[in-house]
Amino acid sequence: MGNQLSFSLTESELERQKAGVDMDMKVDPRGKADKIMLIVISTIYSIDFVAVLYMLWNIKYPPLKAKNPTIMTLVMISSIVWFVGDLQTNGHVPLANTPMTNCKAFGIWARLLSGVCLYNSLISLRAYGMYRVFYLHRPYHGLGLYLPYFLYILCLIAFGVVAQVLSPAISTVYVSGIDICSYTAGFKAAMFGFLGATVLIGAIALWKVRSIKSSFNESREMMLSYIIMVVALAFAITVSYIGPKYTLDVRLRIIFTSLSHFLANILWWLIMGVPMYKCLFDHERYLKQWISKLRKDGLQKEYDIDSNTSSANSHRLSSSYNRNSTLLASNNGYKKGGNFYPMEESVYEDGDSIREGR
Repeated sequence: MGNQLSFSLTESELERQKAGVDMDMKVDPRGKADKIMLIVISTIYSIDFVAVLYMLWNIKYPPLKAKNPTIMTLVMISSIVWFVGDLQTNGHVPLANTPMTNCKAFGIWARLLSGVCLYNSLISLRAYGMYRVFYLHRPYHGLGLYLPYFLYILCLIAFGVVAQVLSPAISTVYVSGIDICSYTAGFKAAMFGFLGATVLIGAIALWKVRSIKSSFNESREMMLSYIIMVVALAFAITVSYIGPKYTLDVRLRIIFTSLSHFLANILWWLIMGVPMYKCLFDHERYLKQWISKLRKDGLQKEYDIDSNTSSANSHRLSSSYNRNSTLLASNNGYKKGGNFYPMEESVYEDGDSIREGR
């Protein structure tokens, strides 16, 4: 059996169909539709890759840095790893004579753990960081932020190790005749259970930040993020249990994979789209608007701004944020009476200086 995905019906796909008949299964051949999907989603991720590079290149731009580019870069990487795992698990590409016959490596470690779970957990970590800053008035760093996430990662690794040592007969096995990976019902339930717990943790974190200042739109972003996560999980469970052989149905597998990554991309751009667009096309004006929103909401404490900055500087506004980035400072911490003080670029060198916000 060959290992090339083609626009035309190949001999290896004809063999798969014959094997499916012998196993009393209808097997849709992999071909034109799968390849078009592969090209389209790969193109989208290529654009995403350029966007991530642009984001990192402009990491000192305050509205971008406030979105935590490090976490958002990891979110995009996990999404791409997820896509690679989907290509194998959802049956889009030939597996025979390739490393992809290793069902556990690509289906569990790549797709489930390093892809879907890591993606959702990073969004949850971002929400939890916002909760610490805006509600607990604690820094966006330190043991209190990362210890819970570290414990989750330990659970994630433990799940992977247990899955790795389980016999293929009770977890996942490569079926050479129809060239796919098959998962047992019990193991599939365990995977969805772990993923469901991950989404539930995210839901709790997102609920905690539902009332963040409206001018930053973070509460709206987080609520939409939660809806996207739940929709993706519900759809995955529905397809997996109502159509357990969806990998053999060309329409179902393409809808499943396309919708998953369409939603994953929407979530990422929902968070990063506006500040990246403004950075590119409305750089200075948007920066001033962003700073003005800080003043109106009186968020100097959440953004770690020194309230004792000399008033002699109160009316200086730098035209370049690289030289003297401007943030709000106020002597009383309320919405009224706030003044602007230019802060040296070192403010942005410290990850504690910029918190979540637009």
